[in-house]
Amino acid sequence: MKKKNVLFVFADQWRRSAVGYEGQEPVITPNMDAFAADSIVCTNGVSTCPLCSPARASLLTGKHPLATGVFTNCKTGASIRLKDEEICISDVLQKEGYQTGYIGKWHLDEPEVNHVNNPPSGARNWDAYTPVGPRRHGFDFWYAYNASDEHTTPHYWKDDDRMIKQDVWSPIHETDVALQFLKTRKQDAPFALFLSWNPPHSPYDTAPEQYKKLYENLQLPRKKNVQLGAVHHHTFESFDLDEEAFIALQKDYYAAITGLDEQFGRLIEYLKQNNILSDTLVVLTADHGDMLGSHQLIGKHVWYEESIGVPLLFGGMGLPSGKTETVIGSPDIAPTILDLLNLPIPPSMEGISCASSIEKGMTDETKACFLAACPGREVFLRQFEAASLDPKAFGWRSVRTKESCYVVEVGYTTTPCLRRYFYDLQADPEQINPLLLSEPHPLEGALIKWLRDANDPFITHVEGTK
Repeated sequence: MKKKNVLFVFADQWRRSAVGYEGQEPVITPNMDAFAADSIVCTNGVSTCPLCSPARASLLTGKHPLATGVFTNCKTGASIRLKDEEICISDVLQKEGYQTGYIGKWHLDEPEVNHVNNPPSGARNWDAYTPVGPRRHGFDFWYAYNASDEHTTPHYWKDDDRMIKQDVWSPIHETDVALQFLKTRKQDAPFALFLSWNPPHSPYDTAPEQYKKLYENLQLPRKKNVQLGAVHHHTFESFDLDEEAFIALQKDYYAAITGLDEQFGRLIEYLKQNNILSDTLVVLTADHGDMLGSHQLIGKHVWYEESIGVPLLFGGMGLPSGKTETVIGSPDIAPTILDLLNLPIPPSMEGISCASSIEKGMTDETKACFLAACPGREVFLRQFEAASLDPKAFGWRSVRTKESCYVVEVGYTTTPCLRRYFYDLQADPEQINPLLLSEPHPLEGALIKWLRDANDPFITHVEGTK
């Protein structure tokens, strides 16, 4: 049987509600809406660690957030990267004879400046040239960078450390490269192309003017949980967000997504014109979302739906159209794709294949996801190290079911401080009125089992309060 192709497209910091077909925010996405009408829309796509590097490691390895060791971003001052020995979906696809390609943001390598003051590659700050070999995890074609938010002047590396600079909005250029990959591929082997757009990640105001103009004269509704005034970024920076600034932020965020929509349309049009859409599994998603003023927050790394909720579409390949409310998390994506392709799922993958939910458009009412986030700022890491404490024992853990979200948070001052929250997502979808619990919720039993199975040091605080 002829193997099906894979086109995996994902954006950075794109929340689930910010797309037209969801019917929640007035984002202009005609191409994605049209594709969604012929695909399976996953209404409970969840980032199981809503931060770039941990989420990406989980997406590729099919492992739970902390199992890869990438518990925070790959950044300066932290010796963290995706290990060579991890088995990624790309490693499997390459072994199965796929032409594999990766384009765009990687953010799974350690910054070069952690080891060399002035790397020959020109990489600065969190960025890095990822050399040919095991660190590319089975991707043969490579046109990528590690971490840089220069959306209008992006740069990339291919098969050596010579930086390739461009002067165009990065999603447009990366889609050009993706289309060239598809046009020049070998016809006698299946392809697996992963395309990673950085927008709508901040800076928010970089989308080309043709997309911004679509929102110029629109009066946009505001989510009920948006609070202006003193707003906090996920890095704990704070600033004042007034009415004018919020409207500009919202329009810029939407404009970037509309720009992505046009690029996505170009890809789908190519597949249709070349009669390969029916032979190609197309997945559209994101690594995590963005709070964008909800709950007085900007960014991610929190348990609210704006942060953990991601768009998730499975289409092409003759899949049915419809919806599934199955809770599908980051580690479930890789095994689900392999299962849909009738390819072996490595034992190392901890996620659960949701292929039956996709193929039948059904909902698994009992499926849940376990979420984790740890303190990751450099100053926190230094403080924990000085106190001989493991930062992975702190932060928050959560159980996200179809109807609810249960959170246990452990902060640290002089002693651990534990808090429990329960959100009824059916009665309170904006998560405005959480239950603050003094005793464990029944879901805590499932959480503790997961923490034990994962050897998560966070369990020492939870078990100590039961």
